Amino acid sequence: MRVEPQAGVSSPHPRLQECLGSILRAFERSVGFAEGVVMAFDPDVLLPTAFAATVERGFDDALVACRNEQLDRDFLKFRDLAAGPVKVGAASRDCDPRAGTSPRWLEILDVRGHGHELRAALVHGSGQCWGALNFMRDAGHPFTDRDLRVVQAGIGCGAAAIARSMVAAGTAEGNGLEPGSVWLDENGSVVFASPAAQQWLELLDAQSHAGFARALLAGLAMRAARGAAHDGSDGPGRDAPEESGAIAVRVRTAGGRWARARAEPIIAGAGVRGVVVAIDAARPGSVLPLAASAYRLTGREVEVVRGVLNGLDTRSVAASLHITEYTVQDHLKSVFDKVGVRSRRQLAHLLALQHG
Repeated sequence: MRVEPQAGVSSPHPRLQECLGSILRAFERSVGFAEGVVMAFDPDVLLPTAFAATVERGFDDALVACRNEQLDRDFLKFRDLAAGPVKVGAASRDCDPRAGTSPRWLEILDVRGHGHELRAALVHGSGQCWGALNFMRDAGHPFTDRDLRVVQAGIGCGAAAIARSMVAAGTAEGNGLEPGSVWLDENGSVVFASPAAQQWLELLDAQSHAGFARALLAGLAMRAARGAAHDGSDGPGRDAPEESGAIAVRVRTAGGRWARARAEPIIAGAGVRGVVVAIDAARPGSVLPLAASAYRLTGREVEVVRGVLNGLDTRSVAASLHITEYTVQDHLKSVFDKVGVRSRRQLAHLLALQHG
């Protein structure tokens, strides 16, 4: 699998949706499957922010998949693969006893008539997970060791391509939108959405398909409700949460505008009564870390970049960081090489388009 993200202002990265489609087609040629999907994640929360699939999936299908990944106890879950030493795994209905009790197999694969599954977490060299893939085959056509090796070999390249495409420059469509709010029940169903929130949801749907925004919010609501409801003992068939309380996801609209959705549980009495989600334009400070990770910038390089974006000259950046001007220039040269620009102006222009 070969997906080469291109660097530079004059040679922009492919848009995220195009990148995901390219990865999916590459694996379809090299591995082969009856049905496949490739997803992009916000790496901080491992929630899908875009996807490409060979078979159209409706909102109900997406809701079942969200519930499985966020709530159900199951095997080969993406977050487990991302955290483990091996990022790819496969299972077969007829020879893996775990499939017999797996909620994902009972509610998704069996329903779709598939007998074999391959799943992988797309982990970047930085250690962050930028996406995942899920391939399925019909009975009698199991995934082989060669298939797993091919996928394993393409994980780093795929993760890097998604990371670069996710932060690639785009327009600032949606600048005038006001913040919106959505109230969901603990199962992720929308109870109420403000007019501004409806506009944000339409922008998010436009970058993928109708219902994508509701599926994204459903996954966010499930995570927030799960964290708030956890009392220290896992319920039957349910995973323990990694976090509690509010949780946020960053996602781009079809026009390239960054949005941020922050979910917080509504607590009444002894239980969760729903989740409120605030949707607004993401602030540069919440998105710049994504670019830093995608471009593999060091902590010091990020500090130098912040100085440049704040309009500081070399001497001022050096003074603020207590380093020499020569060291600032060395850091900037490294940043230029990683990002694919040749000057401060190009760097500021690129990051302003991405995060301004």
